[in-house]
Amino acid sequence: MSRARRAAERRGRWAELYAAAWLMAKGYRLLGRRLRTPFGEVDLAAFKRGALIIVEVKQRRDLLAGLEAVGPTQQGRLTRAAQALSARWRLLAAPVRFDVIVVGAGLTPRHVRGAWTA
Repeated sequence: MSRARRAAERRGRWAELYAAAWLMAKGYRLLGRRLRTPFGEVDLAAFKRGALIIVEVKQRRDLLAGLEAVGPTQQGRLTRAAQALSARWRLLAAPVRFDVIVVGAGLTPRHVRGAWTA
């Protein structure tokens, strides 16, 4: 792995940790970080008000760049991963919401709730 790739990986892990702390401070119950499924990895999964929240974390300079980084292919992968996690945790009846948190686009993380629908 190149030095630049390792640095990007460290920044991404830091952004995920920061986003997880941000969510917990806002009253979300964190269910897991870097969760592996047959369809790929989920950055964060949380639970609030009876809903399973799947969170994709992006470390970008601005909100638009972070949102554009989660394209249709990744959205589909995360949708399938959310179904797998719902089954694993027996939360099939719970509604699922897909959020994006962009870290680095200002002093506080930018949390976009319901960034897309399944």
